[in-house]
Amino acid sequence: MATEVRQELAQLMNSTGSHKDLAAKYRQILDKAIQFTDADQLESLKAFVEAMVNENVSLVISRQLLTDFCTHLPNLPDATAKAVYHFTLEKIQPRVISFEEQVASIRQHLATIYEKEGDWRNAAQVLVGIPLETGQKQYNVDYKLDTYLKIARLYLEDDDPVQAESCDRTQPPVC
Repeated sequence: MATEVRQELAQLMNSTGSHKDLAAKYRQILDKAIQFTDADQLESLKAFVEAMVNENVSLVISRQLLTDFCTHLPNLPDATAKAVYHFTLEKIQPRVISFEEQVASIRQHLATIYEKEGDWRNAAQVLVGIPLETGQKQYNVDYKLDTYLKIARLYLEDDDPVQAESCDRTQPPVC
């Protein structure tokens, strides 16, 4: 099944058409991948991510579909979502500036999973990776403050007051 998704994505990357038509076709493939279970689901979602970060796919389509992709992942089992999040962050890294909003969403969801597991340090470190001050996207003050306070709280949960204090400022964290 994952092979079928890869083939459909490969065909779509070489096709032409309007952005609207291509986005609809990619969305159908995403919906199909979400419906799979276990290894097929994981491999299909990885193939989808690889297609979205491919430079041959329009950035307009990629951003839109990765945003859709991010809305589906919290509904997956935590183990699958975590694997997909890590894979996605790794694949997006070379083009992270193009996908800042999607990366922030992925990092927020991944931190929530770590938090549910009681893995406070990893939850905090994932949030630290959001470029709140240095990226091209301008985040509102409330979002930045909430994120910094959450990072500080997570470090306090992990019994690391030094890191918590360094993150509890409206400056970029040094953690």
